[in-house]
Amino acid sequence: MRRWARAFGFLGLAFLFTLVGCNRPPEAVRVAVFTSDPMLIKILNNVVNGIETRHPGLKVQLENIPYNSFQDKITTEIVAGRPPDVISVEANNFVDLYLRDAFVDLTDLAQRDGVDPKSFYPAIMGRYSPGGRIYAIPSDMAPLGLVYYNKKVFQEAGVPYPTEKWAWPEPFLSMCKKLVKFDATGKQTRWAFAEAYNISAETFMLSNGGYFTDSEINPTKLALDSPECLEAFQFRWDMIHLWHVSPTQSQIQAFNFGNGSESMFINGNVAMMNSGIWHTPNFLSHKELDFDIVQFPHGPRGTQGWGSGGTGYAIAKGSKRQEDAWTVVKELTGPELEAATAETGMIQPALIKVAESDAFLKSPGAEHKKILLDMTKYARFGPFMKNWNEIWYGQVGPALDPCWIGTKKPDEVLQKLVPELNQKYFPKK
Repeated sequence: MRRWARAFGFLGLAFLFTLVGCNRPPEAVRVAVFTSDPMLIKILNNVVNGIETRHPGLKVQLENIPYNSFQDKITTEIVAGRPPDVISVEANNFVDLYLRDAFVDLTDLAQRDGVDPKSFYPAIMGRYSPGGRIYAIPSDMAPLGLVYYNKKVFQEAGVPYPTEKWAWPEPFLSMCKKLVKFDATGKQTRWAFAEAYNISAETFMLSNGGYFTDSEINPTKLALDSPECLEAFQFRWDMIHLWHVSPTQSQIQAFNFGNGSESMFINGNVAMMNSGIWHTPNFLSHKELDFDIVQFPHGPRGTQGWGSGGTGYAIAKGSKRQEDAWTVVKELTGPELEAATAETGMIQPALIKVAESDAFLKSPGAEHKKILLDMTKYARFGPFMKNWNEIWYGQVGPALDPCWIGTKKPDEVLQKLVPELNQKYFPKK
């Protein structure tokens, strides 16, 4: 999912090599990455230097490509027969390149060198292992099922902090209604809930047992018109237009705080924000903000679910230095690097033992960070299929825009749109 991918464009370990190796010789192992967070660049600079020190003669050339053009650039280089040796792959964007037969099968190399697939979270390892064969080694995982909550706002409203037992519609909705605030003129100045990025019903849908298609791995049709999906989309609509506990996009923009809902959360105009762990450093930089996290509420049927991102490293089939590339991949996904990045508080390692260590659990950030360890079990990725971004962002997203504006309701859009898209994209299934 591109929205999920944007969320992790500055997170994954792969993209952090901006300032390293710009003048390396041609024989260097080329590593394609995207833009990164400055705090993590420093860590990765040290790691790359360490790789070259531990492996005399091995040079690493890091090629930083802006995220928005990364996929197209890599595809062009593959078609031209000049791919990077190592490619950083976001978990949801992995599918397109895999279906182009772009990656080396790493299964035998991993077995030879003792890289145990079971040492990584099953969800992210499974994403990179279609058909049971490994095509990328994961470095991090990023469940999107966190709800940040502003403790001061909850205290002011007299609302108890949320716990892992909460659910929607209740007690979630009742809490939301108590958290809204109006000024003396009756103008609303605080809302209860928002997503970090664009308005969406995805997490409500996944928590309700719904999904985009009839299968994540082998989709044969869209399923956005299922009862579970329609119920979730309608609830999200009601939060905005019926109960007014969630801001419209225009209301978010009216505050003009830069990064939309994130800024509203920091300033106390939104009591809760749904996203992933990577906001931690920014929130910590605002000393007046007292926050914690809780997992997204259960759905009406008691189910749980949320999207996820993550990053891994793959080797291009066209690489002329596959053995050296494999050495680099092992280093970049090893426990030393994962521990260093985990200590920033903004990255959940893909290696289970590192995620369960003090490096992550005692890193700066929310008090209840340990909940992330269990959240990987309920993580979902986008459908494993060609053209998914075209379907979701080119067709479904624009069709749903009038719903979030308030001029249409989700059921009237989806019950008409889904059959049309199924006929177009799944004609023989």
